[in-house]
Amino acid sequence: MTTPTSTTRAGSRIGEYDLPARFASYLPPLATMVLFGLFWVVVVILVRLVLSFSIGGAGPYSLIYPAILISTLFGRWQAGLICFVLSFLYSWYYILPYPGSFEFELAQDAPRTLVNGSAALVIVIFAETFRRAVQRAVAERDIELAARELLLKELDHRTKNNFAMVASLLDMQRRQQVSEEAQGVLTIAAARVQSFAALHTSLYTGRAFIEEVSMCHYLTSLQDDLQSALFEDERIKITLDCQELMMPRDRALAIGLVMNEIVTNAAKHAFSNADTGLIAIDFAATSEDEWTLTITDDGQGMAESTGDTGSGLGSRLIEAFTRKAGARLNVERLERGTRFTLTAE
Repeated sequence: MTTPTSTTRAGSRIGEYDLPARFASYLPPLATMVLFGLFWVVVVILVRLVLSFSIGGAGPYSLIYPAILISTLFGRWQAGLICFVLSFLYSWYYILPYPGSFEFELAQDAPRTLVNGSAALVIVIFAETFRRAVQRAVAERDIELAARELLLKELDHRTKNNFAMVASLLDMQRRQQVSEEAQGVLTIAAARVQSFAALHTSLYTGRAFIEEVSMCHYLTSLQDDLQSALFEDERIKITLDCQELMMPRDRALAIGLVMNEIVTNAAKHAFSNADTGLIAIDFAATSEDEWTLTITDDGQGMAESTGDTGSGLGSRLIEAFTRKAGARLNVERLERGTRFTLTAE
């Protein structure tokens, strides 16, 4: 179904179409104007002949007006003027009585011809005025888009620098802490910052911010950041199996933050004394409302199989982000490790 927006865009593209500029690499602009004007003269003549044989013709000058309008809009005023002069003279010479002559049968034919010629000339003037207005609007739009793109690039650059600076400050603070508990808290805080940074990277396309996020791109970026932030020595591996799905950015952010909190909790509790381990992440999706995020670790597991995530800050964040994602969370205690399953409701 054609929407008003799509119709407006199509009209805008038509208004921007400029044949001499489009074919400038093949023909000089003047040659394109002349050929385009002559083309519409031929169209007028052919249509006139068809009508003469089928329905007996029409008004002498009725066919030249749309041809003049089109040739001016897309071929500039030179093409419109060529179309006007040649098609008008053809109609005067071959259609008006007497055919094959510029003489008039009736005295009032001369003023009528003058009025029709003036009307055709007015069409050329107004069509050219409109065409130039469209071209100016297009040029202003292109300048505005270029400026906006430059601002977006600057914003992207500064945002990335800010994320990196915050993460570096947290890492510097962590290294100065003697307490392992304080180091763990700062490590988790840095991982949360990286989660937002990963979403920003997924949202920014180089030209604009988008409303939907590629989940595989986003989760892969987040996986890499978590691996480097939490398990720099790679004694614990984080793997990801993902089915592609475009997700609204707010929901994508919530899912990523749930993943971030679960993995950081596993780093803090499940592998506190382990030499090696594995955190397997699986994102299965068929639609925006049918998806499942499964995170399984082979660590020391939860103290109780109550199905709750706990009562700490990380657990409360998981619950809040789960609601934000429009999902439900199920926790299973395995023979070795724990499985978290986040399912869309």
